[in-house]
Amino acid sequence: MDIRQLQYFVGIAETGRFSEASKMLFVTQSAVSQQIKLLEEELGAQLFVRQAHSVILTESGRELFPLAKKVLNGVAECRNRISDLKGLMCGTLNIGLTYSLEPYIRETMLAFMTRYPKVKVNAYYKSLSDLLSMLKDHEIDIMFSMMPTSPHEFAESTPIMEYRLAAIMRKNHPLATRQILRFTDFLPHKLILPEKGLRDRNAIESFIHADTGELNVVSLINDVNAIMNILQESNYISILTENIIKNNHQLCSVEIEELSKPIQIYAHTNNTTLRKHSAEVFIEMLLQSRSLYAAKNIIDAH
Repeated sequence: MDIRQLQYFVGIAETGRFSEASKMLFVTQSAVSQQIKLLEEELGAQLFVRQAHSVILTESGRELFPLAKKVLNGVAECRNRISDLKGLMCGTLNIGLTYSLEPYIRETMLAFMTRYPKVKVNAYYKSLSDLLSMLKDHEIDIMFSMMPTSPHEFAESTPIMEYRLAAIMRKNHPLATRQILRFTDFLPHKLILPEKGLRDRNAIESFIHADTGELNVVSLINDVNAIMNILQESNYISILTENIIKNNHQLCSVEIEELSKPIQIYAHTNNTTLRKHSAEVFIEMLLQSRSLYAAKNIIDAH
């Protein structure tokens, strides 16, 4: 039994004639007759009573008719659903990222949700290790982070953007007017740093190549937003993603000479499964967004 036989059967049942069904289905009458014969032989039951100019369903035919309609409707629904997914008219996109990357991803996320309102977008803010675990278990479709320190065979990585770490402080801090700082400039001041394991802290330790124990680190906090709240109400300094204060009017960023080298951010997907179309579109939109952002900065600089 195949879909074509069920289509022919339903066509005949609805029109009452082999000839009308063949016209409706754009096939020859002999092809329709042959497939119905094969279907009846497979089922071991006669489905139609042939009359001079029409056919009527047998008891077996009447039993099969609603079931065949249900199967054909299910096939059509499958095709429509896949078509909708390809056209981003439905589905779910699960994104994983750290809090520090939120300012970079936010614009693309809002643009994606506006352009494809029927796709549900879920965002998970986790540590790098948690995100890797979720990606491996197919709980997220894309993970945005630095390259993991050890390779993971299931992860496929695409470079998408660069960012820099900077000294973050209140605008009235004594160091806020400086154009660039060195780590020696921090020695008289108290610092709050991201806790070990967070992406920014990993980047600091990867790029400083200096003994951070010499710095006056008074607190380690595992939430970037909590760090920013403390900075707004004190003269502490932190080292965070420079773009984290994009919409904050109380804080400023100052370049750090030892951290002037940009850090590469990647979009990681699981290569053991087919990448969702929505994930591909999101990554492409993010790449376009970052290109436009970079071009605008070049224009503004001139």
